Amino acid sequence: HCRANIKLVFECGIGTNNPELASSMNANGKPGASLRAWRDYFKNALIFGADIDENILFKENRIMTFHLDQTDKNSIINLWSDIKKNNFDLIIDDGLHTYKAAISLFENSIEYLSETGIYIIEDAQDNELIYFKNYFDNKLSSYNYNIISLKKATNSKTNNNLIEIRKIFKK
Repeated sequence: HCRANIKLVFECGIGTNNPELASSMNANGKPGASLRAWRDYFKNALIFGADIDENILFKENRIMTFHLDQTDKNSIINLWSDIKKNNFDLIIDDGLHTYKAAISLFENSIEYLSETGIYIIEDAQDNELIYFKNYFDNKLSSYNYNIISLKKATNSKTNNNLIEIRKIFKK
């Protein structure tokens, strides 16, 4: 209902197919496929992506990609400095799929989310959900979060968890 209003989308993890790198999609993966899907779905949005694999970075119509090590605070700070935008409607972490990496990206990126934006952490590991819950319960007073298991919907056995984070509106 609001997809025409989405102007800025960022996704960490654009799909390396290098088997030497963590979170590789394997050799048959299509780097950048999700960014192209976001561009086609959100017709009025600029799409930004980032990945640790510099060999898959590209620029296309309404898509720009950047190098990022999401475990390195300075790399994240430099990324946002290079992007030169804020007030993102959607920020997606589809990177390393570890608690440590997700929290590093979150802590150094949440300020770039718009007041009505949504921050998504994809593929949170089952054995790390308690860490996410404890972190968000103790650290986030101005945000709501929801941990969603997609296992039944996707017939997945494990690790198909999504965390949705939104700012709390003060009246």
